Amino acid sequence: MKQQTRERAIILGEYILEQQATVRAAAEWFGISKSTVHKDVSERLSDLDPHLYAGVKMILEKNKQERHIRGGLATRKKYALQMRQLSDTEDRDKYKVYGELIHTYGYNLEPGAKVLEALNYYNNEIVKIPLDTTKTPLENAQRYFEKYNKQKRTFEALSELTEETKEDITYLESVSTALDIALSEEDLAEIKEELIHSGYMRRKFTKKKVKIKNKPLHYLSSDGYHIYVGKNNLQNDWLTFEFAVGNDWWFHAKNTPGSHVVVRTNGDELPDRTFEEAGRLAAYYSKARGGEKVEIDYIEKKHVKKPKGAKPGFVVYYTNYSLIIDSDIGDLKEISD
Repeated sequence: MKQQTRERAIILGEYILEQQATVRAAAEWFGISKSTVHKDVSERLSDLDPHLYAGVKMILEKNKQERHIRGGLATRKKYALQMRQLSDTEDRDKYKVYGELIHTYGYNLEPGAKVLEALNYYNNEIVKIPLDTTKTPLENAQRYFEKYNKQKRTFEALSELTEETKEDITYLESVSTALDIALSEEDLAEIKEELIHSGYMRRKFTKKKVKIKNKPLHYLSSDGYHIYVGKNNLQNDWLTFEFAVGNDWWFHAKNTPGSHVVVRTNGDELPDRTFEEAGRLAAYYSKARGGEKVEIDYIEKKHVKKPKGAKPGFVVYYTNYSLIIDSDIGDLKEISD
């Protein structure tokens, strides 16, 4: 059975290599060096369910490669388009001023005038306003007011949409990071369950109720304090909002996808070394893994909040502390629960 699983993994690894344009692209897919791609891919997948891995990875790659997904443009491409459209509305207030100035000074216009040169009383500068020679001053003013109102509505709608799309990108990057952290079939199954819950994957019909028994990673600091690391967004939510208590310390890599890290304080004041070790774990279990200088936010858990309706793993916090640390966790002791 083990040999059969290994053979399936090797076949899948070779298939992915064939589907990518080069061996380098395949190496980037798995986040490993080109020279070890055949070995590492097969060895890693032989310990997991390769079909499940491929299914989850495909969802994420479709967004990265800007293909069509769920009947619309890929998330990144959609975001770029929205930002371009949003930039087109930056001059909207100018058209409102044009309308007001035509109302104020338009009575002096000669019939057929192409431009109105007038003092802008908002900044005391002379402005030249293009006119439609086929329209009256009142109609020209109305045309600019209509253009202003249209761009204002567009700005308001796109401001909300771009924020939602940006959140989608951030969320998908966090799932991709969780996939890189995954070490077992249970880890992959939990990521799949999260994507189903978030609407990115569909659940196949089954009468069996999905039950996943999976726990966060567990470490012991050099000073004897227990440190827990979420392996995906569902675990992050559970760890932060169900497991941790108010005076526990919470860590996360700044402005980058990564795990929630919680230190059980038991009411104690933590030694500096434990803060540093928790920071290293937050750096290692993030997209910044391998970095020598990773900025880590940390704050007491009671100050971490989850906005209503937010995606799994998303939190907000203010007035946090920060530290710069490397991502070397070689000296940390992991506990098998």
